[in-house]
Parts: sequence; C-alpha cells; structure tokens
Amino acid sequence: MGMKDWDWSDQDDERPDWDRLFVGLRDGAFLGPEPGVRKRGMVSINNGWLARGGLLRLYVDRLEFEPNPLERLLLARARVIAFADLERIERRPESAAQISVGGEAPRMRLHRHEGGHIDVLPAGRTLDTWLVAIRESWTWWSRRATTAESEDGDA
Repeated sequence: MGMKDWDWSDQDDERPDWDRLFVGLRDGAFLGPEPGVRKRGMVSINNGWLARGGLLRLYVDRLEFEPNPLERLLLARARVIAFADLERIERRPESAAQISVGGEAPRMRLHRHEGGHIDVLPAGRTLDTWLVAIRESWTWWSRRATTAESEDGDA
C-alpha cells in the first residue's frame, strides 16, 4: 500500500505532498481499512505524571490505545477503555475559543466510574472531531445497552 492508496480528506487537498505525508501518518492511513474501526489517529494519553504516545482506535463499544514501538520498548501496555466504564467525557478547556488557565494543551478528559480519569491529547487540531466521534459512539452504545436491559426486564 503506497501513499496514493491513502484516504485523504477534502480538507487536506491543498496541502503540499510533504505535509500530507504527516497527516496520513497522524490519521493511521498507512494501516488501510481495519474491520470495526470507526476512527483512528495518533494521540498521547496521560494519567497522572505518565504520558504515552500511540494510536487510538474508536470502535462501536470501546476505545483501544496501542502504544507506538518506542513506548512498547519502555514497557507501555495497550489499553482498552470500554464505554461501560466511562462516566462522562469533557473537553478542557470547554471551548476552542478559551485558553487554559494553567497553560494545558487542549485535551479530552475521560472520567471513569471507578474514579480517576485519563487525558487524551489528539495530534494536530483533531480534538473536536475526536470528541464528536466518541460522543456519538458512546451515545449509540448507551441507547443500545438501555434497550437491551429493558427487553430483558420485560421477558
């Protein structure tokens, strides 16, 4: 699979080829289509003092993080974040127009039911597109789970 086979979005048409290469790497275009993957791209995940870089994949019922090869040499593990474990998702700062008081980079914060959170910092200016995609999948998943529970209760 070469660069010509990558799936370029319309917003990248005006970029020079050398710059489009980095966009393709950021979005994981070199992997080709993967079954069940709704969105994927390069991110950094932070929990506390530890940050790891790698590829985030969005599925219908979960998020999967795969560390890049260098992080794996440093003993980073793949992580699966099931939608059942999520309590809420927030954007920090709340809007793109706001600037963080503490100087934090824009990020999404995934709050888990068990307590604690995971900060996800997508590469480039893709935070808002990631938030839309994750919230959409999470909403559909929660509706499906609620419907399945009500059908089981009626039986």
